[in-house]
Amino acid sequence: MASPDEALKPGTRFRTRNGRREGEVGTVLGAGGQGAVYLARMGGGEFALKWYHDYYVDLDTGLFARLSSAVKRGAPDNRFLWPLDLVDIEGQRSFGYLMPLRDAAYAGMRDLIAPPPQRLELDLPQRLLACEHIAQCFLELHAAGFCYQDINFGNIFLHPQTADVLICDNDNVNIDGADASIYGTRKFMAPEVVRRETLPCTKTDLFSMAVMFFYVSFAWHPLDGRRELEIKLLDAAAEERLYGTEPVFIFDTVNTANGLLSPMHDAIANRWHSLNSELRALFDRSFTVGLFTPGRRVHEYEWRSAFASARRAVSSCAACGYQYVYEPDAESADCARCAASLSPPAALRVGRRVITLPAGRGVTVADIDERQSSERIVGEVQAHPSKPQILGLANRTEAPWRVEIPGYSAAAIPPGKTVRLLHGTAIAIGDRHLTVSNPQDVPS
Repeated sequence: MASPDEALKPGTRFRTRNGRREGEVGTVLGAGGQGAVYLARMGGGEFALKWYHDYYVDLDTGLFARLSSAVKRGAPDNRFLWPLDLVDIEGQRSFGYLMPLRDAAYAGMRDLIAPPPQRLELDLPQRLLACEHIAQCFLELHAAGFCYQDINFGNIFLHPQTADVLICDNDNVNIDGADASIYGTRKFMAPEVVRRETLPCTKTDLFSMAVMFFYVSFAWHPLDGRRELEIKLLDAAAEERLYGTEPVFIFDTVNTANGLLSPMHDAIANRWHSLNSELRALFDRSFTVGLFTPGRRVHEYEWRSAFASARRAVSSCAACGYQYVYEPDAESADCARCAASLSPPAALRVGRRVITLPAGRGVTVADIDERQSSERIVGEVQAHPSKPQILGLANRTEAPWRVEIPGYSAAAIPPGKTVRLLHGTAIAIGDRHLTVSNPQDVPS
């Protein structure tokens, strides 16, 4: 916390350095080792003002230059709570910066691993979508020539309903290759940073990002297996071995020294086996060859594509409801949790893409067209009012669909009307050609 002498009093006036606009400091929102964050009012709007402790400005000599560069270049994506302008206050030797105010509906990522009842419970599609958003954000950041340096639970916030994210603490961001101001956060640092062989850069960001994805997917650290449980005292030396000099992936099939222990890791094993082979391969690459070969780490666009594909293919075990990623070309499978046989779910095939079709699902432009990012709904899965086993797809576009049902003549399905989902049915939505597979065969 700031000392009484350093704390800014409500009503204190400030001026932005570049825009030369005046505003007023409000109540304190939070504080930490670098400084404190205040509510700020300016021009009829509300912002967040981060004001640094005097000692931290003396300690981090590159801070002002980093923030000036960030303000000049602008946010790479609107989900970054990016520095908008630097702030001065008359009579103060420190400085601060304004950023957008975080919506209070967003929760901290640490809540994903918190004990109940605080734990944030998300279903599998929400977890995959959150990872998809994070991958997109860091793709934009890295493409702009920046590295983040310190990806961790404390600087990413998650909306519990939409799974969208906000990224704060962007004063850590620097031009890739420039001297870093921080090593990172324990358990998120790349092994070479733990060993103090390098400073954070884009390649170490990729490792930290993969750790975050593993936490979101499994609520667990990828290197915490049998060896971590067997350690009597988890001191600095033990942590350096686990995460720096001798790291081993919990699912490494070659080196099994850090593998699973039942029942401690049963839930983690269930989730692993419920994911598709593409995602498992990316995690494996990240935490086997990627541990010691930074150039082989998984890139943001690879993660984004894999999470999007997996999210569209999520289905549920009919016996216990456990969610899994459906792979149409895989051998028949059993539920990872209850071992019941999994029947292929109703799905749409668009080229190699698979979209599962539970009742109530909205099918979007982005779902059926890899060239698009629009989340506009084009179709909605509906259950028959008296026979819920029978599913149909309602046309939510403004143009008719051309539909060909095996054994019937081709027909047009106008907007607002529904086509029954029968195996082999071909549906043309614009220039996208979809094929229905595996709906339950129920007599009309």
